[in-house]
Amino acid sequence: MKRTFLAALCILGLLSLFGCREQADQDTVLVFLEETHGCTVENNGQRVPVGEDAVFTLELDRGWSVSDTDYPGQFDISVSDRTATLTLRDVRYPSRVCLRLASRYCTVTYMANGGRSVRDGALQETKSYDLTYHARPNTALGTDLFVREGYTLTGWNTRSDGTGAAVGLGSRVSVPDGALALYAQWAQWSDEADFTWESREDGAAVTGYHGTDDAVVIPQRLGGEPVTAIAERAFDGCAATEVVFPPSIQDIAPGAFRDCAVRTVTLFDGIRTVSDSSFEDCPALETLRINAIEAPFGYTWRKESCYADKLDRLILTQEQKRVVFYGGCSAWYNLDGLQAQQFLGDAYAVVDLGLNGTVNSLVQMQILEAFLREGDILFHTPELSSRQQMLIRTAMGEQDDKLWCGIENNYDLFALVDITEVDGVFDSLCHYLSQKNARAAYTQYYRDDLERPYIDPFGCVPFFRAGTEEDLPDRVYLDPAFIDERAMERLEEYYTRFRSKGARVYVSCACVNMDAVPEGQRGNVALMDGLLREAVGRMEGVALISSLEDYLYRTTDFFDTNYHLVSQATKENTALWLRDLRVQMERDGVWEGV
Repeated sequence: MKRTFLAALCILGLLSLFGCREQADQDTVLVFLEETHGCTVENNGQRVPVGEDAVFTLELDRGWSVSDTDYPGQFDISVSDRTATLTLRDVRYPSRVCLRLASRYCTVTYMANGGRSVRDGALQETKSYDLTYHARPNTALGTDLFVREGYTLTGWNTRSDGTGAAVGLGSRVSVPDGALALYAQWAQWSDEADFTWESREDGAAVTGYHGTDDAVVIPQRLGGEPVTAIAERAFDGCAATEVVFPPSIQDIAPGAFRDCAVRTVTLFDGIRTVSDSSFEDCPALETLRINAIEAPFGYTWRKESCYADKLDRLILTQEQKRVVFYGGCSAWYNLDGLQAQQFLGDAYAVVDLGLNGTVNSLVQMQILEAFLREGDILFHTPELSSRQQMLIRTAMGEQDDKLWCGIENNYDLFALVDITEVDGVFDSLCHYLSQKNARAAYTQYYRDDLERPYIDPFGCVPFFRAGTEEDLPDRVYLDPAFIDERAMERLEEYYTRFRSKGARVYVSCACVNMDAVPEGQRGNVALMDGLLREAVGRMEGVALISSLEDYLYRTTDFFDTNYHLVSQATKENTALWLRDLRVQMERDGVWEGV
């Protein structure tokens, strides 16, 4: 009887224990890290209360760093010597999390510089960045990192007082020694009493400004409400030369800034509506600074998203002389970068900035101008069928979605553009932002359905191309009207600016698919060559180094468009360009030593 009683007690005890364990399991979730080469996890396999954080300690092998995970929520990585702390935020479900480690990496320490961490009040955060796919890292967006009451975070700087190198939120930075400190830069809000506003469904709309600040920093809150809109005529005749918008702004109405003295505008890419008419009659407006508040889109969408990577090679070769190949996609696809670099040896670095003949060339040339140096050679191959490359069309438009998807990976590039020379900027930007229907990460890069990348170390298309697809797209012309006198004068203006930086300017020819040229224009080869030669011949210090007849091809030479040669034709085309390049360099006395 006694044994039976004791057994019953044991059974009841076990049932109670299992019941408690089952209840505990319902309130916790199990989280594992998949260990990988380069590190060991000290405290793996954690059972974490639902909704709380999971914190792992990782011991890193020498030369390795944690750059990313596939955890779907928010996570943080902090590093001290060879110990990394990985915090997975707000764990809700059982998870097996993959780590991504990099042997090519850098670290950036972000200093709050008057602010504090939005999470725990800390004054600094250190992040590691994988440099496997991108030679320069994108900085933290910042608005999810630090906060400061009464201030807007406008960017980073290598010095706390803002006198060092400035970097926009989410833009790229050079980290020459593998580690860098960046200081938050804050703009104090203008006095609330200087504004009038009205309440709307989603927040406050500024209806007027009556202050005298030279730099107007629109508050993120007015009357306790988030500022989400700027109403029509709110800043009529404003004398301020700079306007900083808060990240909360969604809509800037047409005519919001009319007849203003504004020269610089800073806004965030979370904006929903803004147009050129928002800044009507503002002739001094020359600089648009864009801070990222959203993840990039282009890496999931278009191959032109590699534009920032192409510029990175130009930026990181500042101490060398370069031959910069620039044009439409025919320059991108039809240059064999390795062949060109072997030809030039150590004397010049090869940089391929070819992108797409349908996007704005004037914007690209302004960005290019900022990085040209004494001794560089610009090798320009304008596509004769491209209104943009021939500078007939200089306004930005919807086709520049393909350009914005590359610029968004380093918005600081656009701050180099003088928008007094370019129409349609705000309309074009807003159109691109409205197209963003997916999100990527800055660590990604574009690959097509066949997993092919579109950029090699020189900026060229790296994958092998053979065979011609049916029904090649894109139009091809040999139309004398495309060599427009005003457009050629505009091109000369930019060539002159390049030459003022100490660069030589050589003009060559892009490929022409003669089978795709309208029948009535196929006899225009000599005419087009003569017109181009005459136009360039009037440009001081600029040399046309090629003959159009050497760059005529047939459909079987092309891959998937009338501008993308198959790999074998690309090698032949590259050899022609290099031949013409050498002849001109010898004439100019700069071949010696190559």
